[in-house]
Amino acid sequence: MKEFEIRPKKLFEKYLNLSKKDAESFIKSNFESVNCIACDSSLAKLKYEKDGFNYNICNSCGTLFCNPRPSAETLDSFYRNSPSAKFWFEEFLPNVEESRREKIFKIKANQLFNLVSEKNISISNLCDVGAGSGIFLEEMKKVRNDISYFAIEPGEVSSKIITNKGFPVLLKSVEYSEEWSNKFDFVVSLEVLEHVYEPFDFVKSIHKLIKKGGYCLVTTLGYEGFDILTLGKKSNSISPPHHLNFPSLKGFEILFKNAGFSKVHIITPGVLDVDIVLNSDFSSDFIDLLNTRGSEAMNDFQNFLTKYKLSSHVWVLASK
Repeated sequence: MKEFEIRPKKLFEKYLNLSKKDAESFIKSNFESVNCIACDSSLAKLKYEKDGFNYNICNSCGTLFCNPRPSAETLDSFYRNSPSAKFWFEEFLPNVEESRREKIFKIKANQLFNLVSEKNISISNLCDVGAGSGIFLEEMKKVRNDISYFAIEPGEVSSKIITNKGFPVLLKSVEYSEEWSNKFDFVVSLEVLEHVYEPFDFVKSIHKLIKKGGYCLVTTLGYEGFDILTLGKKSNSISPPHHLNFPSLKGFEILFKNAGFSKVHIITPGVLDVDIVLNSDFSSDFIDLLNTRGSEAMNDFQNFLTKYKLSSHVWVLASK
């Protein structure tokens, strides 16, 4: 898979430009200071500033996080009303829905159930937290139609789409989904954690949904990935205020265990780190040399990043 297949250049550039304008328009006096979002340490130092937002690196666990940050209420309003968020949901996603289905969700559904089989996990019901328009639910059901699927989705338009597809859905954020406590064998959440104001509350809420002995799989961005470490603040993943949280591998383990999970297994099955760096304007002797070695060398290097947990695309499998 190539980056342009899921992020067409012109559409993505328009989204990034809107995001930059949105970030610069924030009233910073309303921001709130936070401790490390993974380990709760108060010891951190400034790593870089982007579009008026500061990103700190935790001295204890190495997590990168935006601090100070907009309040939870401000973020909620931002995702409902900002030009960049509206463009993402109303123009960008509809234009790439089928390519993302084929290149992301169909592949992830198979990867998920391969992992479930490998770990010998039994599932009778499953909930997707932050389910969007339900594409991943559809693709999972194609792989395993013996499972009952549910969704939690705070977006009113998206939740209606999910309902029309035949899946039960709660129209609310996971932090307010107490009526489904201790209900599920398995909970998934794709690319949500990086957006939330308080990751601990988010992960703790997922923990409450799961039956004793059940599992969750959370996929998100991690700081220790090749593309983010190479590009730094020039990385499009560092996108305030959309992306606030980038735990380290150590940070992920601390975060999930503090939220009550007993075992935490982390992999980084990313496939785009190398392509993202090559598509940027970043240049170094190593990157230039890698580019001359051809596609086989680049694929082998991406596989190396995946094998040794050096991709920014992180999967956290945790058991209750």
